[in-house]
Amino acid sequence: MDKHSVWDPYSWSWLPIEAEIIQRRVRHGGTTTVSYADCALTSLPSLSSVASTLLELDLSGNPGISVWPLRECVSLLFLRLRGCRLATVPEDVWSLTTLYELDLSDNKLTALPGNIAKLTRLSTLLIDGNEITPEGLPVRELSRMSSLKVLLCGNNRLGNTEAMKSQQVLRCIRTGLPLDTPLSSSQSTTTDKSEDIVWSWGAQVGPTPRPMADAFNNRAVTQVVCSESHTLFLTDLGEVWGRGDNKWGQLGLGHLRSVPAASQAEIFAGKYIIEIACGIDFSLALDDSRNVYSWGRGKDGRLGNESDHNQCTPLPIPRLMSERIIHIACGASHALCVSSSGKVFSWGASSFGRLGRKVANAKAAGVPTEVALDDKISLIAAGSVTSFAYSATSATLWGWGSNQKGQLGIAGLVDYNVPQKITSMQGKVIEEIVASGTNTLIRTARPAGVYSLSSTYIDAFGHRQTKPQLTDWSKQPNRLPVDSVVQIACSPRSFMALTRAGKVWGWGDNTYGQLGCSSSGPVDLPMPLRCIEEKKVYRVACSRDDTIAVLGVIRNALGELYKPLIGQQTLADVMFCFAEGQHAQAVLYGHKIIVALRCASFARAYFKDYASGHLSPTDNVIGERHEQQEKIIDKVEIAGEDKEVTCRVLHGFMTYLYTDSLDIGSLDTAELVALMRLASRYNLPRLALMADRKKTVVFSPSTFTTDLAKGVNNPLYSDVCFIIPTLTPVVITEEEKEKEKEKEKEVAVADESVAGSTLVFASKVILATRSTYFAALFLGAGKEMRKPGEPEDIIRFDEEGIDCATLCIFLEFIYTGKLVGEAETKGDGSFTPDAAISLLSVANLYHFEALRDKCESTVQKAVDVESAAFVWASAKMAGATRLENFCLDYIATYWPDICKSEAFCMLPETDQHYLASLCTPEPIKKV
Repeated sequence: MDKHSVWDPYSWSWLPIEAEIIQRRVRHGGTTTVSYADCALTSLPSLSSVASTLLELDLSGNPGISVWPLRECVSLLFLRLRGCRLATVPEDVWSLTTLYELDLSDNKLTALPGNIAKLTRLSTLLIDGNEITPEGLPVRELSRMSSLKVLLCGNNRLGNTEAMKSQQVLRCIRTGLPLDTPLSSSQSTTTDKSEDIVWSWGAQVGPTPRPMADAFNNRAVTQVVCSESHTLFLTDLGEVWGRGDNKWGQLGLGHLRSVPAASQAEIFAGKYIIEIACGIDFSLALDDSRNVYSWGRGKDGRLGNESDHNQCTPLPIPRLMSERIIHIACGASHALCVSSSGKVFSWGASSFGRLGRKVANAKAAGVPTEVALDDKISLIAAGSVTSFAYSATSATLWGWGSNQKGQLGIAGLVDYNVPQKITSMQGKVIEEIVASGTNTLIRTARPAGVYSLSSTYIDAFGHRQTKPQLTDWSKQPNRLPVDSVVQIACSPRSFMALTRAGKVWGWGDNTYGQLGCSSSGPVDLPMPLRCIEEKKVYRVACSRDDTIAVLGVIRNALGELYKPLIGQQTLADVMFCFAEGQHAQAVLYGHKIIVALRCASFARAYFKDYASGHLSPTDNVIGERHEQQEKIIDKVEIAGEDKEVTCRVLHGFMTYLYTDSLDIGSLDTAELVALMRLASRYNLPRLALMADRKKTVVFSPSTFTTDLAKGVNNPLYSDVCFIIPTLTPVVITEEEKEKEKEKEKEVAVADESVAGSTLVFASKVILATRSTYFAALFLGAGKEMRKPGEPEDIIRFDEEGIDCATLCIFLEFIYTGKLVGEAETKGDGSFTPDAAISLLSVANLYHFEALRDKCESTVQKAVDVESAAFVWASAKMAGATRLENFCLDYIATYWPDICKSEAFCMLPETDQHYLASLCTPEPIKKV
């Protein structure tokens, strides 16, 4: 590299500067990137030829530039000015309103201008390595930037702030706390609950386990796969997240920037991924439609797309779209998959015979091709240069590839390019095979055991041997409880085993503390990892130098809000109990509407004509009725003939219904089996999978949100209704009139004013759980909020400008925490600006801050010159002070254009004069 070269990220090399710029386009994205990093430029060349399409510009390491003509880059998303010795931020930067990421690290900034607020779409701001003081940080402006998610500000002069995470800094800014205020657990939001779910230790953080800061949107992590330089995570909602090296696009993020914290592969939005795998610099994913996706480095045909081109965007493998694939696996530079018919396909690097077939040329190696096996395969695994396939039909394990170190566990230290039977495993029922480097670990069900195929790499297996053999760890002088091992993992240097009790055992290399020991020497025999013994681990994974553990709490973020209802007698209308026996006196209170929404078996029992949706609440079809606290409570004997159903099993069952979560570590083996039977009896297959620790499974998609959404404005699942007066005459058919009469009968409203009004149905227990306003209204503390003589199951709604559709969106947000299927929302589940404005009044009326913040955030992102005046007037009417102040600042900034807009001209004359008086050299008055 010299001053006459420029870095091209897509060929990953330095290229000579022979023209104005070096322009490259991503193969599948069509985006334009220009890099002049470390080119010792004294002036910035003209960008006019690509200014309209330029998305990424890297000018780092050019301290000699004094003039920064950037205003013409109207579509720029990523701008990097790292190490340019800037004392002030170039003025043209503030005109780049499309910026998503701004890197100002390692400069000489002493303050960040308030103009930063003009970058309304900015998500990532990097200002570490400067000389910024607390006074130079524009807290007021940053607090208004709702799009800002990452703020890195270390190595400045911010005092204790430098030791805080970026999210903590942002929360301090947004809550008005001093920047050096440490946030206690009580100040944390629900977003932080998953920070302690995934832990890691080893080369990156040392031998002491530390929680990852990755939030995964509060999703439960169900699978973790590691390669040498990148890691992928799969959540229970089928989302793929990645972190680490990304220079070949192996994280599937659509760009080539490495990320230290997990980022979601948005390309999979709308798809449900059931399995992931990764090799060196490439990755695979399998969705529920059985399509296989590949991305990353294309060398040796490892992406299966018949070429060597790299991909930063996941794309389906065309050759496999006609097959129903059930399992995928990655080696170092080759891949395997198996279909539902038991066929194995291989592609990628063909050296050492790892593809298990003859390859005519390099192009043929990159085409997924069937491996000739006289067996129906159900399980596959791939090491660096080895491949394995297991047939449950014949209980036979096959292997092929390199055996020069005995890693196939068969005689003859040579390579095999066709599948070979591994006779030492013949007849054993195998449940799991993992391979990495030259190491292979196998878990069997009958007989229960853990086996390793030998290798001459001494430190890897934790035992010393010189000839190929199979090591049975149940016969070794150690204490590994092989009969209770439920999951295994290995890296090129170490092995891990996870027991049913959630304890991790490890052995092998410990150079970087990946076994959690203070000693750096190899560990010959399996030992429990004391470093994490106080945690209950659900999954474990390991890379070459690090170990990752997922703690054993499978939970849903929304479900955490309903967790306090479990066993709560307040507003309860059903009582779960046991048959005669040792637990006969134990009871657990519940709520019909929630259990019926979550479980169709209960809905059929509680409501006649459930399938047709007719509104016919049943009378005592389940169990007995008891008068308790002046209300009728149904009694249900949940256990029946199953004597293994204990109090803890029943609590686990109810926890799933209310939270879509399960604390596996709180139940022993017998209780988990009983819970599986209970789940099967009530047709809850997802719960049965969660409780089955004997299988390595990927859970089916969560239905928690959609289950609750069924209760919005549904008389079948309601015990309270809102009455909205019809303000304008509407023409309705005779059939619609009959339906309205039926609704009026169902709620038994005697008030004649209901006629001609619209009824919207809801559940008291859900409203009271999610809103302090409704809790006070229904539980007695807020009875004075009711009109005299008004029934408890009626809420009269007299607010102007709020219709049935708006109220239904409000209820949908209360029930599910997001929006599902409303016309007023976008496909990604966010509000449209018009819907957000109309919802502000409802959110303020019922003191629902989460909805109000979401509405204001949505509207702020959409404010422009044409709409600013209208949004300001709407915010003032709705009492949204923060949004009103935001609009005032925006109007003052762009006053010459806004005063000519149509929305401004439509304002009342008094409002026009008021805004005109504020947009003067005097400071803007705040509300």
